[in-house]
Amino acid sequence: MPLRGISLRKILSILGLFLFLYGLGVLVRGRFGIAVSVRNRSGKTLQQAHLTLKPRGQEYDLGLLGNQREVRIFFRPRTESHIALTIMGATGPRVETVVGYVEAGYCGKAEVEILPGERINSIERIDPVWCKKSWLDFF
Repeated sequence: MPLRGISLRKILSILGLFLFLYGLGVLVRGRFGIAVSVRNRSGKTLQQAHLTLKPRGQEYDLGLLGNQREVRIFFRPRTESHIALTIMGATGPRVETVVGYVEAGYCGKAEVEILPGERINSIERIDPVWCKKSWLDFF
């Protein structure tokens, strides 16, 4: 009988610790806002690429983005916004919306791939309520 009590206490302690760490992760991840990862799979180095939080105009230059390289930027919107990627193409600048709508307190991430022929593929997973992936959403 005492063995079952100790085992139950250990299980409850481990569960409590897990829930505490999960909750802490939700709070920490929520402070970072929207993560946008940009992967260059175009086969060439991109020299003029940047992400912009519009309409505020918060802009991040991605620098020289070599082939198969990835950059991650975190955005913390304060008002109704969207996030756009601008790349310099053969015919001039090309602007693509990668996250359609975000507000203050939104959390999540968008994954963007720049493919050959200046094609852009993006997937967004935005949660307006809370960061349920906790620590895992950093990876």
